Amino acid sequence: MKFIHAADLHLDTPFTGISKYSLEVQNKLKKSTYSAAKKVFETAVEENVDFIILAGDVFDNTERSLSAQTFLNEQFIRLQENNIDVFIIYGNHDYFRNDLGILEYPSNVHVYGQDVETIRYVSKDNKTVDLTGFSYYQQHIDEKMIEKFPTRGTADYQIGILHGGIGDDNYAPFQISELVSKGYDYWALGHIHKREILNQNPYIIYPGDTQGRNQNETGIKGFYLVDMNSNQVNIEFKESSEYIFDVKNIAISKDESLKAIIDDISALLVDDNTLVTLNINHAENLDENVIRMIDRGELQDQFKNNSDSLLYKIYLNYNPGNTLSTIDEKYWNISSENVFDLNDIKDLDNKLFNVDLIRNRINESDFLDDIKEKTQNIINKKSAGE
Repeated sequence: MKFIHAADLHLDTPFTGISKYSLEVQNKLKKSTYSAAKKVFETAVEENVDFIILAGDVFDNTERSLSAQTFLNEQFIRLQENNIDVFIIYGNHDYFRNDLGILEYPSNVHVYGQDVETIRYVSKDNKTVDLTGFSYYQQHIDEKMIEKFPTRGTADYQIGILHGGIGDDNYAPFQISELVSKGYDYWALGHIHKREILNQNPYIIYPGDTQGRNQNETGIKGFYLVDMNSNQVNIEFKESSEYIFDVKNIAISKDESLKAIIDDISALLVDDNTLVTLNINHAENLDENVIRMIDRGELQDQFKNNSDSLLYKIYLNYNPGNTLSTIDEKYWNISSENVFDLNDIKDLDNKLFNVDLIRNRINESDFLDDIKEKTQNIINKKSAGE
């Protein structure tokens, strides 16, 4: 018995901040979530799987554009023609509001409601499979929905489908031990855009999103092909990214020329279909005119028609001067502990904290360190200028 586990397709992601690129690149980026999703469905047909699990956030928002729905419907009909079922839960981005603006999908598609429910399926090799899950009906769910999941039933295989985060009170919080205790054969998770295997017996997996959508979602994206045979579970990661986000670094030496800098950057932009975020380290060594060019976007424009990688963003990183580091380090360490308080940051603007993108970033483990680093970089830049 084989199936595909995918999540976070985010169809219709707007991809803001790409106007500097050619219309061809802009259109390919905007269609990239569709191209990635198509690879999921094509693989299902090629591998002759029994079914596909889509573990939430199939759409980027609750509006569900007609073009996205039509695309999915066409894919689902093709799957139906190949005797492949689909099991869908809605997540915090595409939570279900009503069915007035939603196309009716073919009968091979099973969409879960707001209550935890189990759907029984009979595979092509005549095995019974219980698939248990629920859909979001609002943006945030602080209830521990995992407590409503039943323990393993009488089916040959039981699979849990859950869109949520470990200990994240905004998104159906759970602990790994709670999932393991249910006795299921596989947990198909969604919500986290980073591929991660949380547990191996049973497998508890975040496949990540199928297409990276910004510079924080680096690396190859995709989904899992899962083969269950005689109580043995085998998994295989499948790539679906149309574009890959990557991070590169260069260091500037004293009195380095503009041509040398351009040559250094050109040497990094060699991978096909890659959007590169460039960190320019030791920016204090840059000529003032070069800094102005970078701030105006001229250096980035220089590479906008590059045939391989595209220069997506540039960050200038300034190292502290000797005077600053020796005199002020003690005072920086003392004041930063008081200034960079996570609760204070969350309370600065409740409306901003209610925005998923902002709240998710604030709740990431490296957020405070990142803010401190960026703040110190601004101080270092001013120090270098003086």
